[in-house]
Amino acid sequence: MDRKYVIVGIFLLIVLLLLTLIIGATVLFIGVGEISGGNIARIDIEGMLILRPQDSSFFKEDIGVEDYIEALDRAEKDPTIKAIILRVNSPGGEVIASEKLARKVKEVSKKKPVIAYIETVGASGAYMAIAPATCIVAEKHSIVGSIGVRMDMIQYYELMRKLGVNVTVIKAGKYKDIGSPYRPLTPEEKEYLESIINEIYMDFVKWVAENRNMTVEETLKVADGKIYSGYGAKKVGLVDYIGTEEDAVEMAKKLANISNPAIVDYTPHTYTGFFNLMSQLIYNLGYGIGKGFGEEIDEEAYMFFPQ
Repeated sequence: MDRKYVIVGIFLLIVLLLLTLIIGATVLFIGVGEISGGNIARIDIEGMLILRPQDSSFFKEDIGVEDYIEALDRAEKDPTIKAIILRVNSPGGEVIASEKLARKVKEVSKKKPVIAYIETVGASGAYMAIAPATCIVAEKHSIVGSIGVRMDMIQYYELMRKLGVNVTVIKAGKYKDIGSPYRPLTPEEKEYLESIINEIYMDFVKWVAENRNMTVEETLKVADGKIYSGYGAKKVGLVDYIGTEEDAVEMAKKLANISNPAIVDYTPHTYTGFFNLMSQLIYNLGYGIGKGFGEEIDEEAYMFFPQ
């Protein structure tokens, strides 16, 4: 490959990176500016709750719970924001992520009204997170509840046995390979894992009881992993009102004593549009340059080490 094409490619890559940073900074600046001018902050909580995205690159596409916590923190400290609406469309997620978000929601709700609006689903860890909200509004046919804890383990030792595949595990520590897919759980191991799950489960139950003004006994009756419609959740005390997003806004208006509600979006957004396009262009360009270098190295290798 001609070296001049490689040099030109590197130059174009640098130009694209500079353009991305300049335009990206402008977009981010405009986005921050749009936050002002409202008195009700709305944060969309969507998808699986994870503490932080695995991809920590500049062009990240996932939103982690740490992003939601940061958004809540900004809304909490903004003196112009009088109430917060959490628009929920999440089935739950990681234990620690759900617990951290739940603690933050409780912290903020002590200072400003927090209205959780379950649009489609607010279940499991997502329900844990919004349980401390000042009030919960749910669509009549939304999915609510699923209060419980689960641990999944895939075991394929029987398939391996049929295929004649054997795995030898050398370990130090009796439980070091607990849950291994290469062998069945022993009764003792199963009992031990169940004790951990039950511990987490009871903490979940107590959290809901404490924040929904229910007794532990009352909560246990509805915390069997069952899902409810919004209407059913209202009947068992898991939500306060059946309604729409407009009803949630009215509730925020009432609780915060707001005469003219103005909603502003505090949702942490992923980089989309221009950012994704530039990311793809840079990826493709980078791959092309790398491939070019590889071809040149291969050609030289063949030259010196003919096969």
